[in-house]
Formats: sequence, structure tokens, C-alpha cells
Amino acid sequence: MKLQPNANIPKFLQAVQRCRGSVTYVTPEGDNLDLKSALAQFVFAAVIAGESEQLHGEIKFEDMKDIPSLRGYLL
Repeated sequence: MKLQPNANIPKFLQAVQRCRGSVTYVTPEGDNLDLKSALAQFVFAAVIAGESEQLHGEIKFEDMKDIPSLRGYLL
């Protein structure tokens, strides 16, 4: 799934922390960032700050039951 271009990133990352399973951002280069990790969140913020209007990476879920809690941030 793709992240909305106008998503509130701090609120999105807070919602990720409440997810039961892992939530991963896969960069266009194929790097996987576990968004529950503080270091990965820092890298994620830097990656999306460098991307223009459209975010090219994908959000992946370990537990599909977590999708509804993040639906407001996803396309």
C-alpha cells in the first residue's frame, strides 16, 4: 500500500506503534525499514522528506488486521 502524500507523519508513526505486527516501509531501492524501530523511523522521515509530491515506497504489514488502524494514512 502507498502512504498518502499529505499524511501526518508523526501521527502515522504513533499509529504504527499501536499495531500488533510489524509495519515495514519498502523503499524504491528495495530496502525494508521496520517502522517500529526508532532508527528506522528516523531514516523513513529522511527518505520521505527527500521524495517530492509522490511517495514511491510501499507500506507492508505483517498482520493484515493492522490495516484498518492505518487506513486514514494510506491510499
